[in-house]
Amino acid sequence: MSDPDAIVFIYSTAPSQAEAERLARAVIEAGQAACVNMLPGMTSMYMWQGELQAESEIAMLFKTTRACSTEAIDLIVRMHPYDTPAVTAFAASDVDPRFAAWVRTETGTETRDKN
Repeated sequence: MSDPDAIVFIYSTAPSQAEAERLARAVIEAGQAACVNMLPGMTSMYMWQGELQAESEIAMLFKTTRACSTEAIDLIVRMHPYDTPAVTAFAASDVDPRFAAWVRTETGTETRDKN
């Protein structure tokens, strides 16, 4: 079973800065992430409905805990403007204890020092 206090990053993309900010704000205000990094200037190339596409996107990295990740993902997917958004979570390793404590505090999860 996964440790609910483990630090998790959720990766997703958005079609614009305004949309990325809307998603980030909603997840942070819901207490499901401590922070979201928004990285503009990315170009995504992909196949969609049999055609090659190339679009500008904003990459987003949500900082959260395993305990909050499912609800955070559900919220992102529910609010996302894409039919099939890329949303995936991955566990962090070798986490600085002060950073981990901050994420846990901001998401309302445990604040003990763990890696």
